[in-house]
Amino acid sequence: MQLSRRSLLASTACGVTEMLGCRSAIPPYSARRAHLVDLTHTLSPEFPFIPVQNKTFPFRLTPIATLNEDGVYANRWELTEHVGTHLDAPCHFVEGGLSVDQIAMTSLLVPLVLLNIAERVRGNQDASVEVEDLIAWERRYGRIPQRAALFMYSGWAARARDPRRFVNKDGAGTMHFPGFSERLIDFALTEREISGVGVDTLSIDPGPQATYPAHKHLFSSGKWAVECLNNLDLVPQSGASVLVAPTKVKGASGAPARVIAWW
Repeated sequence: MQLSRRSLLASTACGVTEMLGCRSAIPPYSARRAHLVDLTHTLSPEFPFIPVQNKTFPFRLTPIATLNEDGVYANRWELTEHVGTHLDAPCHFVEGGLSVDQIAMTSLLVPLVLLNIAERVRGNQDASVEVEDLIAWERRYGRIPQRAALFMYSGWAARARDPRRFVNKDGAGTMHFPGFSERLIDFALTEREISGVGVDTLSIDPGPQATYPAHKHLFSSGKWAVECLNNLDLVPQSGASVLVAPTKVKGASGAPARVIAWW
């Protein structure tokens, strides 16, 4: 019996989700019916980043070989771990926390819950995702799936082409953008079962939060975070799944990631 390319892809995806123990929660990818959305910004030296003292660049790409001169094209990268669309590992804020290479594969392929606060952000750039937002989501769609990823859609990704507006510092140097409240993180960890959270901003903590309480609370439970997501306006609030695929570097506190949603 011969399998078509489409059938082979679908059966392979079924096998992967079954192997990961998440077949009931994650629909297998099917080339015939699935919607695919890339939630990743293209990384370049111009992409905005959180200003860090004595750090003048977050990403640099330098050619080391050309087709004309060497017969092969290649570049050298110099970058920080937390630049562009990237994953934060628990060890970023927690002593002894998991590094990127230690995060379980099963927690990176999960159901996606999208919490849309874009309307509220238009009136308050420092708005937070609150427990009430998650409860409202559940009233409409039912209890969130086990091991879900909670992603915030605020509309902030539209600012990414303008680093000044994306970082959004005021005259005193304080950044302003939305994120998750510590109260919501606590509720998601104690009353629900999640794998991680994601935002379309520079940080899961709102811009003015200089002590990063949401990060610390989330990472103390061994969960991950993804920052600088893109195209969340193209994803349904319920029914999608997400794959977070960071570069696997030993001991890394974070890494650029390709993030893909489908349903």
